[in-house]
Amino acid sequence: LKNSIDGFWRKALLGSFLLASATVEARQPTGFDADPAEIAKLAIGRERGTVAVGTVHAGQLRFAAFQQTGETAALMSIKALPGESAQPLFEIGSVTKVFTGLLLAQAVEKAELSLNDNLAKLLPGKTIDSPAVAAITLGQLVTHTACLPRAPASVSERLSLSNPYEPFSRVDLWQTLATLRMEVASGAMPPCAAAYSNFGLGLLGEVLAVRYGKPWHELVRDRITAPLGMNDTVQALDAGGTDRANRLAQGFNNRALVPPWGFQALAGAGALRSTAADMLIFSQAIMAGRNGPLGAAAERLLTPLAEFQGSPIGYAVFMRGPPNRRVYWHDGLTGGYRTLWMIAPATQQAVIAMASNTHAPTGLAQVSLFAHYFPPKAVAGPAGGLKLDEYQGVYKVDEARSVAVVIQQDQLHRRITGGGLRPLFPAGRDTFVDPEYGVQYDFERTNAAGTGAMNGEFKPVVKGLRFTQGAAGFTALKTDDKGPELGDFSAEKLKEYLGRFRRERVARTPLDFEVTADGVQLWARSSNWQRLPVFPVKGKPDHFFYEALKASLEFTRDASGRVVGVTLTEGGVQPMVRVSD
Repeated sequence: LKNSIDGFWRKALLGSFLLASATVEARQPTGFDADPAEIAKLAIGRERGTVAVGTVHAGQLRFAAFQQTGETAALMSIKALPGESAQPLFEIGSVTKVFTGLLLAQAVEKAELSLNDNLAKLLPGKTIDSPAVAAITLGQLVTHTACLPRAPASVSERLSLSNPYEPFSRVDLWQTLATLRMEVASGAMPPCAAAYSNFGLGLLGEVLAVRYGKPWHELVRDRITAPLGMNDTVQALDAGGTDRANRLAQGFNNRALVPPWGFQALAGAGALRSTAADMLIFSQAIMAGRNGPLGAAAERLLTPLAEFQGSPIGYAVFMRGPPNRRVYWHDGLTGGYRTLWMIAPATQQAVIAMASNTHAPTGLAQVSLFAHYFPPKAVAGPAGGLKLDEYQGVYKVDEARSVAVVIQQDQLHRRITGGGLRPLFPAGRDTFVDPEYGVQYDFERTNAAGTGAMNGEFKPVVKGLRFTQGAAGFTALKTDDKGPELGDFSAEKLKEYLGRFRRERVARTPLDFEVTADGVQLWARSSNWQRLPVFPVKGKPDHFFYEALKASLEFTRDASGRVVGVTLTEGGVQPMVRVSD
């Protein structure tokens, strides 16, 4: 489920003079019109597992699937046409929420339910002690504004274990709901500012099941998948008497095998499995709107209802862009799978990317697709004498996020809290772009409207920046914090550190460590944990530090100068030897 496992939001800036031309070539983004094999390679990255991608573009449906073992990708022989049964299945995680949202949109369209119906009305036989909980409406559940936690406490305690949602029964759900106390101000009632909640969408699925007197998965089958001919979109792999278990792609957490997830209650938040072919059938039905097989409910599904993190949200569907050119999307994450679903009705384009690894970088595929669909207004060009040292520093977005601006290899880079360095390319005075990510950075000065001079003595200084990506963005104010001084490494120099490192441990699983790089950013991953950026310590060769952890790395070399090991210091000291490049 979205962020259930890593809860880690991805993606800082320092200077001198920018050279006449950028030192790194700006990489161009991948769009909906790309070869699906190209999108598949983005979505799986270097991870082990299976990836399948389907696209709709110019009325054509195209598919690509790969199975990747170790570092080598080999094309699978998948010749199935849309709707046929030979394609691999994947857990689609929180993309399931879109189906739950569609069930509600259908009910509202038929006037069988209202978005203003609350739990007190819909669950008259259930005990709910809290007036605030009883007042939660269907509209609040489907837009994550119901003030509910991400997951029930008993599920949250199991998130580090396999199958955390399966033990949570309907009895557990009603008992939890009966005694729940929401974290809202005294006397306050929903709605709250949107906060992602698997609990809320799972509860919505169960409320619908109660209303119609049949399990949630039967509602999905009867009202969505069966009418559309989506025979491989199921909760149970043996649904309909067909055994699909041998077609479920093996899930991985990095290189460790992961068992499938199961659900009792809260199935509406993440229980479905599907194929790329089925998800394109679904995508086309939604993009057809009221004239398609789902009728007016398809159009209602995409109606903005609230705001979620600065952009509209409909019936559990996220949105980006202006109304006449909007992209609708959702992503999914379970124990061993990641999924990305995106549709652009204005251009009749769609992408479904499904990967069988917790760490598959489907988010990078999403960023690239957004960047292609919503390119920056500014265009990268020559530097024109801009001075990078005017932009260096740390810019505060909010209490949790900052943007630091640094110079590496005579080029401006940015680093957002928790993420790695990204190169920025000049696109005019005080404007830089990241074409691959579709981001524009506009730096603001103290008197941006003036000439910048008073008797030749006053020069306006940079005071903040505006980050724009598509129709979304944020502003950040420059602080007095200069940020840590970083060593300056070229992409070529970082290649010395790349590879796998290992430490054998008595009666314990060996410690595996992987070091990779992207441009001038080094990344490290310990065993099956999330990949994290590490940064060079200025003046200390072969030393790197983590931003978010009290941890550091020191690489060791042999007599010839080749890197042969690394020591991780985090509470203790863990020396490892290099086992492969």
